[in-house]
Amino acid sequence: METAIRIAAPFSEKARRAIEARKDWVSKLEFALGKAPTGPRVMLHAPSVGEFLQGRAVLDEILDRHPNIVAVVTHFSPSAENIVAAYNRAAARTILPFDSPKNVQTLLDIVRPELLIFSRADVWPNLVGEARKRGVATVLVAGTLSKNAGRLNPIAAGLASKGLKFLDLVAAISEDDAAQFIGMGVNAERVIATGDPRFDQTHRRAQSVSDGDPLFSPFRRGIPTLVAGSTWPPDERVVLPAFAAVRRVVPKARLIIAPHEPSPARVNGIVEYLRRKGLNAATLSKVETGSDENTDAVVVDRVGILAKLYFLGSVAFVGGSFVRRVHNVMEPACMRIPVLVGPKHANAREAQLLIKAGGAFCVKDARQMEEKLLEFFRDDSARKASGRAAADYVRSNLGAARITAELIEKYFSDILNRR
Repeated sequence: METAIRIAAPFSEKARRAIEARKDWVSKLEFALGKAPTGPRVMLHAPSVGEFLQGRAVLDEILDRHPNIVAVVTHFSPSAENIVAAYNRAAARTILPFDSPKNVQTLLDIVRPELLIFSRADVWPNLVGEARKRGVATVLVAGTLSKNAGRLNPIAAGLASKGLKFLDLVAAISEDDAAQFIGMGVNAERVIATGDPRFDQTHRRAQSVSDGDPLFSPFRRGIPTLVAGSTWPPDERVVLPAFAAVRRVVPKARLIIAPHEPSPARVNGIVEYLRRKGLNAATLSKVETGSDENTDAVVVDRVGILAKLYFLGSVAFVGGSFVRRVHNVMEPACMRIPVLVGPKHANAREAQLLIKAGGAFCVKDARQMEEKLLEFFRDDSARKASGRAAADYVRSNLGAARITAELIEKYFSDILNRR
């Protein structure tokens, strides 16, 4: 992988960021752990933001029970750097080096973990293999596999299976996922379905949001509002014309749209499109300065605040679902509002079950989205009923973080209780 990323670097900003982020990781990690207290070391690794939040929910439960633990958190994607850096319960935080034998040996020499926790499915073969050689306990939490995991090309399937077989314990998010792991060669006695800790993490964050948050001060209340989150251009080609059509029927309707990658070009392009449709559109930055009052459409030009913005919504649309993979439907569901998704949501079990529960709806094009928005903007009882169904679905799935932490305690109490 490292070779491929270095070859791509001259042509890809993402590849360049991946290389730049890994500069001086050794010295930074050594410095952070040089100041760490003594105690058993637990290392959590997650590929990116969503997986980190899932793993963090479990780690928080463990740290609440065992404050003597020294936590180290690693991530793979540079996009997770800010949110991981803000996790102050960890003694050290760093990007994971590329998975070569030399790199993982250096990493484990510095961290010296007694327990290594992977989140979701990001199990690197060299890392877990070297951990096994050293007698480091290894666990996968929030474990899930894509439906075609067993049909990967032979090389990819072999690498995935090799890493998974080394694990001491797999906490899968569902019985179906547990069966998938067993099918990939993991010992059935080491695979247990514990639920998805992302429900706990998302619900906890939602509970902390209140109407008095300074972020909401520029926004008028009581306005029918669509919050479209984590959108990509194909999503926007459905959302924007649908909302423009809705505005002709519901003149007070408001749009808050947060592109998944809010580059200046993307943000300005959305603003200009909406203005051509006759709407008073502005970026969030301008709205916050008070220079654009009574804005019909707000385009969010920074990351990290979408989960809070769903609080302002009457209805949500979750992006990625007209591209390839729907993003997080739990965030708006926790805010008790109906959730709309496009047809590309098969990757997310929670999206499918939320639809079944009546808290989410699939729209296949701009016309269907327009119809659903008009229904919810006009019929408060239907909107509130769907919002309750969404929130009830989330509440019915709480507890996985605690269950997973208790499972880890059961298997590795000698590590966690060590002084």
